[in-house]
Amino acid sequence: MARAPLAIWLFLGLLTVAVDAWMQPLLFRHQFGISSFGSFTQDANHQLVATKLKSFALNGPLACAFRCIGEPQCLSFNLAAHPDSEGLYQCDLLATDKFRATSEDFQASDAFHHYSPWSPCQQHHCQNNSICIPDYELNTFRCVCEPGFAASHCERKGKSCSEIKYYSPQATSGSYVIDPDDEGSHKPFTVFCDMTDKNGVGVTVISHDSEARTRVKGHERRGSYVRNVHYIATGLTNISQLAYLTDVSTHCEQFIKYECRGSLIFADDTAWWVSRTGAKMTYWGGATPADHNKCACGVSSPNSCADPARGCNCEKNDDTWREDSGLLTEKSHLPVTQLRFGDTGHGVEEGFHTLGKCYGME
Repeated sequence: MARAPLAIWLFLGLLTVAVDAWMQPLLFRHQFGISSFGSFTQDANHQLVATKLKSFALNGPLACAFRCIGEPQCLSFNLAAHPDSEGLYQCDLLATDKFRATSEDFQASDAFHHYSPWSPCQQHHCQNNSICIPDYELNTFRCVCEPGFAASHCERKGKSCSEIKYYSPQATSGSYVIDPDDEGSHKPFTVFCDMTDKNGVGVTVISHDSEARTRVKGHERRGSYVRNVHYIATGLTNISQLAYLTDVSTHCEQFIKYECRGSLIFADDTAWWVSRTGAKMTYWGGATPADHNKCACGVSSPNSCADPARGCNCEKNDDTWREDSGLLTEKSHLPVTQLRFGDTGHGVEEGFHTLGKCYGME
């Protein structure tokens, strides 16, 4: 009869060992090798300076490893290199690991050895000074790129500001070099990235030389006023580079406005703007390519133009100052490369045009 309790205790002991052995590789992928305890690898004579979750006095690295596994927030630990007077080792559980920490925090030390779970970051290196973040449960990793770089290993420049922001959530607004055609025939160029606008998706901003409010006067013939728009960015040499940028952007927009007094827009084929491909465009900001000879007021329901029978406010063609404005959003037409106006050659006839920067985003 005395053997039954002993058998039960032996069974429970073996079960505990089996459960511990099963849990350890479940939480951290088990790797066998030199200086490895369970799923932890040792960096001898090093310590990670980080927030301590808990501290213990234990009999060795295996005991410390099990304490770390049992603490959900523990990602690594420092263990004293030498025992205390009672033969125990100081075990400090840490809330981070050497892959997430900076190089300054991972220090040489005669007093400690550092232990981290075996990490996929040890085999899959992120490039261009990026940070590898391991996922121990799924045995995978992700790279947090240095701002300006993108892709799974941060191996290339970002194609747009949105892509830079996606791979570098910590990126702040400023100038970045982008490569929209991904190291193709067109060279990279520098843009301004607004990392806070549009809910922080990363907006690519392209400036040009025609943003100022500009007077149109003394041009009576249709389209006789010509304003060529030149986009400004270091390394930008042709419009096809911007075409690649708009292609990789999910959404693009550019503000356009015409203030008029006795000056028509589309009536009698008086004015138009030119797309990036050189095509004549006969819709205005706030309308779509399907809205021929219309502005924002002409596509509203009901028609809100000064003359409801017309498609734009300026088609009223009277002595009152009026305005047609809105966003152009058909990305295959953007950016605007030229503005053409007329009907400003007689009496009080005149106008002012304003063309905003070109924005691209996810």
